[in-house]
Amino acid sequence: MPVLTIRKRRFWELIGRELNDEELLNLLHGLGLDVEELESEYFRVEYNPNRPDYSSPVGIARDAKGLLEIELRPPKYKLRPARTYIDVDPKLKRIRPYIAAAIVKNLKIGPDEFEELIAMQEDLHWIMGRDRRKVAIGLHDFDAVKPPFHYVAAKGDEYRFTPLGGNYPMTLDEILEKHEKGIQYGHIIKGKPYYPLIIDSENRVLSFPPIINAKLTEITEKTRNLFIDVTGTDLNAVLKTVNILTTTFADMGGKVERVKVKYRDKTITTPDYKAKKWSVKLDDVSAVLGMKLTVREVAKALRRMRYSVKVRGRRITVEPPPYRVDLMHEIDLIEDVAIGLRYEKLEPKQPEVLTYGRLHSDTVLEELAREVMIGLGFTEVMNFTLTNPRDEYERMCVKPHPHITLRNPASSEYTMIRTWLVPSLMKTLSANVKSIYPQRIFEIGDVVHLSKEKPEKTIRKLKLAAASCHTDASYTEMKSIVEELLKNFTVNDWNLREYNSKPFLEGRAAEIILENLSIGFFGEIHPEVLEEWNLTMPTAALEIDLTAIKSSFKT
Repeated sequence: MPVLTIRKRRFWELIGRELNDEELLNLLHGLGLDVEELESEYFRVEYNPNRPDYSSPVGIARDAKGLLEIELRPPKYKLRPARTYIDVDPKLKRIRPYIAAAIVKNLKIGPDEFEELIAMQEDLHWIMGRDRRKVAIGLHDFDAVKPPFHYVAAKGDEYRFTPLGGNYPMTLDEILEKHEKGIQYGHIIKGKPYYPLIIDSENRVLSFPPIINAKLTEITEKTRNLFIDVTGTDLNAVLKTVNILTTTFADMGGKVERVKVKYRDKTITTPDYKAKKWSVKLDDVSAVLGMKLTVREVAKALRRMRYSVKVRGRRITVEPPPYRVDLMHEIDLIEDVAIGLRYEKLEPKQPEVLTYGRLHSDTVLEELAREVMIGLGFTEVMNFTLTNPRDEYERMCVKPHPHITLRNPASSEYTMIRTWLVPSLMKTLSANVKSIYPQRIFEIGDVVHLSKEKPEKTIRKLKLAAASCHTDASYTEMKSIVEELLKNFTVNDWNLREYNSKPFLEGRAAEIILENLSIGFFGEIHPEVLEEWNLTMPTAALEIDLTAIKSSFKT
């Protein structure tokens, strides 16, 4: 969770009032903030990432003024018309296609404001940008460049510029290889045929998003006019981010000027403060909050939260301020009603229906299986649900079968969802070949299979797998484990069927049959499979479908 350090003197200036510590604590808790530290000169608060507008003291102060009834209704923002533009190279469509821009003039940046600005940028990189992958922000000294601007696709050796924090010009390739930020964020764009670059009308580089800005446009406490660029892979997130930034700068005294963004097929002007209107029924608000409220009370609470409010009968329609980019459902409005009413005014109420909770049948089965396996001398391990076809099939010497593949995997190690557990245990054993033997491990976990009958086309199954690796590991050892497990699961009418397929040795494996259905298998692992995993010790394994025996299990 992001944490913000705010000087009290600065906060009093923003809200126009001084508060004692008790009043300040009540205010911050009322806004849903967790106070981590409260000192004589400053306080530290942790805010929820679903409120990215709280990434600066200005954002918190806006809502504080509403809750204190210093200012009701939304702040008024005036956007100056666009006087320049930035054009977008079509070659960036599959690389980093979207950009929004704005100019902020007459901004006074003192020491406090400068610290806030840098902290807000980094928090938004994490909250809105997913660590710059989805959205990246560039803040520039507007007076150091000459518009119009160009968002171009560049080769790695095509441009040279001095990056922020650098002392000499570098190519884009050199920045990715040698610069601290290039090493940290280069993975986002490495391997692309072109790199995104922002230049001015004189071909000077402003920014190499999402990596680093140019030293040319470095902002300082002397900067008065800002040029803002927000680039990314999600246009909606890009537009929301530029709205948060520009409204914050406007509340700091800056004058926001729009910029035209020219794509090949369209032109948009940013920022755009037109907000979607939301409506909620009084009955829904009363039902969710468990209070009998009047329309007037709900409307006043929403005005405290800086909404523009209109009432028609028992329906309340609101227009949020442009920095409120977090609204997704009418329940978000109801939450704001609760905040506007002040949480401390909500009276706790005993539930009208008396219920008694109990463990889910899956949990009961898991706990029993875990207890039995630990009692038999096995150690529990936990592996990722994600895996890859080589580990799942090739190294197990089995043919691939239908499975779910990830569209955009973060790593070649994790490209699919596993369909059985034994490969995960083999991987664990392979990573511990230098550990002391015998090694007896087990795992209880989920697998996912395709299913045409289900609306989501998949089915989750809970399975138990175990592996025993030592000089005397055998079919007989696994059979005794299976017998003990099924006995404890109160499963009686089961039998075995010959299983002559890899990953097991022919004649040394069996399938577990319950009511004519296969619920698992066990046996001695084939030497070819052991070789794939670099295991030199004999190994036996089992796998049982706990979901399949749940109906027979008596809790």
